[in-house]
Amino acid sequence: MVRRVRLGCTLTALVLGWAAPAARAAKKPAAPPPPPRIEKLARLLAMEDARSPGAGELERLLRDPDRGVRRRAALAAGRVADPALVPALVDLLNDQEVEVRRVAAFALGLAGERTAVDRLLKALADSDAEVRGRAAEALGRIGDPRSAAAIARLVVDALPKTIGRTTVRGDDPGNPADSWSEQRLALFALARLKDVPAARLALLDGARPRFDWWAATWVAMRLESPELLPVLVADAGSDDPRSRALAARGLGALAGASVLDLLLPLVRDPDETVALFALRALGAIGDERGTPAAAARLASSSDVVRREALHALAVLPPDPSLRQRLVGLVAERDPWIRAAALSALAHADRADFALVLSGMDADPVWWVRSAIASALGGLGDETSVGILHAMLRDEDPRVLPAVLEGLRRARGKDALDTLRRHLEHADLGVRVAAAEGLAALGATGASSPLLAAWRRGLGDGAGELEARLAAVTALAAQKDEEAGAGLAEVAGADPARAVRVRSALALRELGVPAPDPGAQAVLRPTLDYREAMAPFDPRAGVPLYTPRAFIHTRHGVVEIHLDVVEAPLTAASFVDLARAGFYDGLVFHRVEPGFVVQGGCPRGDGNSGPGYALRCEITRRPYGRGAVGMALSGKDTGGSQFFVTLSPQPHLDGGFTLFGQVVAGMDAVDRIRPGDVIERVEVWTGE
Repeated sequence: MVRRVRLGCTLTALVLGWAAPAARAAKKPAAPPPPPRIEKLARLLAMEDARSPGAGELERLLRDPDRGVRRRAALAAGRVADPALVPALVDLLNDQEVEVRRVAAFALGLAGERTAVDRLLKALADSDAEVRGRAAEALGRIGDPRSAAAIARLVVDALPKTIGRTTVRGDDPGNPADSWSEQRLALFALARLKDVPAARLALLDGARPRFDWWAATWVAMRLESPELLPVLVADAGSDDPRSRALAARGLGALAGASVLDLLLPLVRDPDETVALFALRALGAIGDERGTPAAAARLASSSDVVRREALHALAVLPPDPSLRQRLVGLVAERDPWIRAAALSALAHADRADFALVLSGMDADPVWWVRSAIASALGGLGDETSVGILHAMLRDEDPRVLPAVLEGLRRARGKDALDTLRRHLEHADLGVRVAAAEGLAALGATGASSPLLAAWRRGLGDGAGELEARLAAVTALAAQKDEEAGAGLAEVAGADPARAVRVRSALALRELGVPAPDPGAQAVLRPTLDYREAMAPFDPRAGVPLYTPRAFIHTRHGVVEIHLDVVEAPLTAASFVDLARAGFYDGLVFHRVEPGFVVQGGCPRGDGNSGPGYALRCEITRRPYGRGAVGMALSGKDTGGSQFFVTLSPQPHLDGGFTLFGQVVAGMDAVDRIRPGDVIERVEVWTGE
């Protein structure tokens, strides 16, 4: 009331022209102008990078009058995942700007708070198709079972009523204008929810499949339910190779001999990926009729198919007549085939395997020696155990993890002392394997050596997390008082927030109060947040561009467009490492046909990085073929290791930072094999 009286008096005085000088002097100074947009955006990135809501600052920016700031603030809130921000994100589902609503729905899924479920269910009726799809996606991530039926109805209601079975071809998950994104997101949400009745409603009209579409096949494959067998049976005969490959995977997961007749033609499929997954399915089923079908593919011109045939023969009932062929393949020049042939021979004939090993020198390729250790662990006899103990002296420490795992499989708890001793090994990869082996055996009484292993891991460098994360995971499994004290020490002292978070979660599972992990110290080289957010605030006369990376391999050049809009920190780190020559001469250490090709590890075994950890920058972009993602050991543990997807991988969506897309050279990616060298990486950033 007093303020209104004063305002009225002042206005009257001004109108009448007799305001006193003293009164004018008492006026409040003008409010400072609002900060420029780029400053707000830079602050958002800084808070996101620190995993901190900034003492209410992020919540205020969620209500900013600038729609672009609100949109970017919503993404930051989802990545920070502070429960206190969820009410403001829920409010943004009412925003007039459709793009803000889309990001808000996506962010609520990242936050994972059940308090948002009721409003997300209402968002399934939003006027915008992508908002509906993102709401379904968020509900799938949150995991509330009440939402499954509503999501299934969303799928069915969107289908044409005049078509018996909807055929979808050429859909592009990476295209924002793709007309199938709503149904695809909803179907994938049902897979996350693992609700078979709801999935059946969405995928089947009675016993008849509603779709001829790889996305529907993927859901049926993922759920591994006999109730969805009609989907897999129908799609095994699809003219789309993606659907046939996924159908083969699903049939193998059901592991019934009754599906063998469907798989045998797929083993002979001309498409390499279809044959690959059909062979894996034969191995999973284990029926003796699969052995000749797998053996026939040893004559394939594709090394991918030949290798997978050998893997199948390593688990199928053995055929003595294959002995000579397998022995011959052990001498194959290609180490990829050689390693698989050794495993197949070990399964087919132990005596021949032992004879071959005794007559051959140590294989020159370390990961082939690792494959031998794995095969020996599967045999488990005294001779094999003796060889494994001898292999603990291998000159390359990268072999030892497979040896330790082989001993664990062969000896069980009799291997505990060996595993404990190797917690003290100088090599971090060996310590990782030792800790994982102890956890797999459910070993007790190991809290003290595991805590010592964590402390030893601090000497690897603050940004080298693998050994510390493995030690903490194994320590959490101890569930004794000493483990609780050790986890409390880790939660309060580890320099990496990712390790502190894992320790805090383990303490809560033990019913022990856990300290707040706090903000994330930035261990990587400094980054100008304003410059990183420049694409959100373009300036007149300054052209926009998409930075590109060119990875040179013996198979050709792979061109990648980097996503500096949604993953600026990861893209900037990749550019800096490439310009410093970090990747030059490193190898692709992991090749999983039909899945990913991965490289960027200085050790060449997946256990190291650049010496710092990146925060995850999860985006709405899906993992289709050619997506470039950051490899992780857990949330916010990215570094230098990247992977390229060889086919759509929906289960990676929302879990790994997608920071680029291959736009040329996927034929070269398809030909990459383990040990192939990254000759050099060149980057272009508009200069």
